Amino acid sequence: MSSKRKIVVVILGRDEVLKKALITNILGKDLSKLNKRQALKKIEIYVNDIYEVMFTPDLYAEFKDIQDLLCINRYPDMCLLVVEHGFSPDDVRKQIEHLSNKTEKPTEEFMVLLPLNCKRTDYPFRSCTMEQVFCELDRLAEGRNLMPAKTKMTDKPVPPLPAPRTEIAMAGKRTSIKVNLVLLGMSGTGKSASGNTILGKPVFSSRPSSKSVTKDCEIAETEINGKHVRVIDTPDMFDDGIEESVKNKHLKRCKELCELHPCVFVLVMHISRFTDGERNILKKLEKAFGRNVKEQSVILFTKGDDLHRAGKTLTDVLHSCQPDLKEMIQQLGNRCVFFENNRSGSAQVEKLLDTVIMVLEKQQKL
Repeated sequence: MSSKRKIVVVILGRDEVLKKALITNILGKDLSKLNKRQALKKIEIYVNDIYEVMFTPDLYAEFKDIQDLLCINRYPDMCLLVVEHGFSPDDVRKQIEHLSNKTEKPTEEFMVLLPLNCKRTDYPFRSCTMEQVFCELDRLAEGRNLMPAKTKMTDKPVPPLPAPRTEIAMAGKRTSIKVNLVLLGMSGTGKSASGNTILGKPVFSSRPSSKSVTKDCEIAETEINGKHVRVIDTPDMFDDGIEESVKNKHLKRCKELCELHPCVFVLVMHISRFTDGERNILKKLEKAFGRNVKEQSVILFTKGDDLHRAGKTLTDVLHSCQPDLKEMIQQLGNRCVFFENNRSGSAQVEKLLDTVIMVLEKQQKL
């Protein structure tokens, strides 16, 4: 009979937001709703009936805790090092070697979770895609009789995790997908400007204004790294001062535009301003799009340049933000990114798309 020992996963890396979003996707619930316990000083352990996932702090900020954790848990099922877009392969290699030297674990035991569109064969360390992680977690859970087949994270045929010290060619590229990104939020948050940033060109009318510049739902399409993306810009549908008949008209049109393809709702908010109207916006979202909308939503903070001027990171803001905003972020699985809409470059768009793909993979829609 198979052992009933839970699947133990250690999440390593620098980006707290990415790490917590990954944990949310593995465990299938908001972190605020999961059982959690503290290990050592800075390690948080989240558990459900199948998995025990360990959230670790920054490798360099609190390395002693990570070292102690891996000495106590000598044989975790998976050690995942989460990296951001634009990471330095040499820096990652050094992190792995540092981990190996300090914990006396072989370098092959540390698996790098690659961002979207990174090719595993381009790097000198053991690495994997999100699909491979979910596939391996399914395999481990089934092997211990912890998970019925129908609850698998993915039913897709996915290449297995790469074996240590072995070069395995990927079995073809990911299939091109279509996804609807629905930009939602209050007037003046930068929905249209964010849409233009995603599209890489000025398609939607955008200018600073406290009143809604967008009068009707508008749609534009683009291709980002082989992914067909339809961006739907919407007028403010959450202002209590707008007539109900007008809001219903916009909502109906929005739903019509979303019918054909998988849909992810992008809730656009100002990074430096959390208004009274936004405090209950999740309830309005659920009323408009159904109770599962939170599992399909991502927060996009605009005015990211305000952070740089203040010398802060997104993580700094999330730690010090108002309790209501912090709770909202937790309810959305810590899935949030920030944009500088006056800055060109694809890295911020790719990070959003990474988060969107994570949402879709969890819904088994890819």
